[in-house]
Amino acid sequence: MKTTYLTSLKAAFDPFSRTAIVPRLFLGLLPTNAHKSIQIKTTQLPRNSNQPALLELGFKDGKKMSYTWVEQSREEAKKADVKPATIQDIIAEVDKHARITGRKEELSG
Repeated sequence: MKTTYLTSLKAAFDPFSRTAIVPRLFLGLLPTNAHKSIQIKTTQLPRNSNQPALLELGFKDGKKMSYTWVEQSREEAKKADVKPATIQDIIAEVDKHARITGRKEELSG
């Protein structure tokens, strides 16, 4: 995962919830020196909190990506027919944005 164009990261989650898996994994995938170039803010929600898990990413060009995960039962998830974002989806979006931004920098000189 290319984090060179990532400038800010905000994560809020209940660490005991199933919805916290993706934000925790994303934080774990950051390089060890990421705190030097990325403004990282994490918030630990109280146990059994009703607030959704949140992951917001900010990039050098001003673009922001925001993801939320809400606790749902399996029946509700099947009825909604909407799949929540996975860690692979988020990594693909970050890499895609890094390639686009890098290409723009190359072309501008």
